[in-house]
Amino acid sequence: MLAMSTLDWVGLVGPFVVFFVMLVGYYVLEGRREKRLREQYESEGNRAS
Repeated sequence: MLAMSTLDWVGLVGPFVVFFVMLVGYYVLEGRREKRLREQYESEGNRAS
């Protein structure tokens, strides 16, 4: 059986780690955007009524 070096492990696992970090960042930024939009719509609704 051929042993895997550290560089092989980084090449194998690295893209998945980068993907998940980017996914978590996307959800954090999207959550902040949704919260900001919700506050904006609520303030506009209060002004209209």
